[in-house]
Amino acid sequence: MACQAVAAAAAAAAKDSGSKDIVEKEAGGVTPTASGKNVAVGGGGNNNADLNVILETLEKERQQKQTLLDKQRALLALEENELYRKKHTETATLLSLWKRISSHRTATVFRKPVNAREAPGYSDRIIFPMDLSLIRRMITTGMIVSYADLHERIGLICHNCVKFNGRESDYGLVTREFESFVDDTIVTAVTTASEVAAAAAAAAAAAMAQQ
Repeated sequence: MACQAVAAAAAAAAKDSGSKDIVEKEAGGVTPTASGKNVAVGGGGNNNADLNVILETLEKERQQKQTLLDKQRALLALEENELYRKKHTETATLLSLWKRISSHRTATVFRKPVNAREAPGYSDRIIFPMDLSLIRRMITTGMIVSYADLHERIGLICHNCVKFNGRESDYGLVTREFESFVDDTIVTAVTTASEVAAAAAAAAAAAMAQQ
C-alpha cells in the first residue's frame, strides 16, 4: 500500500509539473497540440514589431502605386484636353513654363547641347539631339507653340539621354526625376489654364444673362 501511495503521489506531482509547463509555455506564446508538439501563436513583442514594419512597408508600396496610377491618368487626360494642343499666340506663357522647368535641380545636365568630345559616339547613336537652350529658341521662333509641343521636345531630351547612357545609369536616374517633374509641371499648367478658361466662360455667361 505504501508503494502504491508513493507511486500515486509521484504521478500527481508529475501531472502538476506538466500542467505548470503548459501554462508557462502558453504564457510565452507557445501552445501544445494534441500530438504534444508546441506551436507558436504570437503574442511576443518582437512579432508585433515585425508585423508593424511589414504593414508600414505594404502601405508605402500601396501609396506609391496609387501615386503612379494617378499620374498616368493625369497624363492620359492631357490628350483629351483641347488646351494641351491649342496654339499660343504669344510666347510669354510657354517661356515662363520653360523657365520653371529649366530651373529644376536636375535640369542642369540638359541646359546645353551634349559635347561630342565628352560623349564619343553620341552623334552616331542620337539622330535628333535636343537640349533646353534649343527648346527656348524654338519657342521664341514659333517652332514650339503649345504645351504639347514643349512636352514632346523635352520628352525627346529624356529619350536621348536614356538611350545613350542606359536607364539604370546615373544619368538615367537623373532623367527619371527630371521627366517626372516635367510631367507634373505641365499637367499643373494645363489644369490651371483649364480652370481659368472655365471661370472666364462662366463669368461671360453670367454677364450675358444679366443683360
